[in-house]
Amino acid sequence: MGAGAVQLLLLIILAFLKVHSQPHLLDPQCAMARSDQGQYRVIYGKSADLFSNPWMVIIIKGGMMTCGGSLITPRYVLTAAHCNSEPKSQLTVRLGEYDVNQPIDCTSYGCISRPKEINVTKIYVPHQYLSFRKNDIALLRLETVVQYGDHIRSICLLMGTYNWASGILKNVKKFNTTGWGRTESHTSSAVLQQITMTHHSHSYCAQFFGKQLDSSTHICTASSTGSTCMGDSGGPLTARMHFGSEKRVVLFGVVSYGLIDCSGPTVFTNVIPFANWIETTTKRN
Repeated sequence: MGAGAVQLLLLIILAFLKVHSQPHLLDPQCAMARSDQGQYRVIYGKSADLFSNPWMVIIIKGGMMTCGGSLITPRYVLTAAHCNSEPKSQLTVRLGEYDVNQPIDCTSYGCISRPKEINVTKIYVPHQYLSFRKNDIALLRLETVVQYGDHIRSICLLMGTYNWASGILKNVKKFNTTGWGRTESHTSSAVLQQITMTHHSHSYCAQFFGKQLDSSTHICTASSTGSTCMGDSGGPLTARMHFGSEKRVVLFGVVSYGLIDCSGPTVFTNVIPFANWIETTTKRN
């Protein structure tokens, strides 16, 4: 290879690194934030808004709802790695769902189309993943590309420098999380539920979980009025923020674990340390 070709290759690599180090969204077509939402809880709580969570998916294994997840591109869902505890089982994701007992979901504001189910063809997890205690994150590649609409659309992920994104996360005081997990009636909720979580220090969660808490890849949250529970694993931890001139809903974490009785804090896998892995995997495959 001549000197000119080498120089050209270096310029291309530098341009690529510059673009990918600049703050940007993984999917520029990700959902805009709707009107400001109130604070909700799962236990004795309130149903989520019909149109406000178009990225939410249900992960189905053996015909059973097992976890939640978030659509992050037209081809990929982000969830918790422990949701695939049986690697040989076929996973399916259901998109555009709200009330699992209704064929078509409607409110006074309108109706959404029937949900869609798509098989998962490939599952990617970080090489360092061993259990839910660390690196509990997974990418699910869908069999077909998802067509966006009002009720199905990706959630926003911040891409760029780690320090920039971590600085934003540090200043978020309140989050929302959603799911169809177990409620106070000890059964899974038919209707998508929402809870408002407070951002806590890692030392707070360490009181409950000890050394298994990893300050570099975990987010500590809690609510005085409720908690996530079984079936909520893999679901999103989100916050509303301005990106450019638009207000977006940004994904910061994935439900990982909590206390067995579904009280106390919830630990989320922090997606920011995995941003490069997420972007590289979704672009190459």
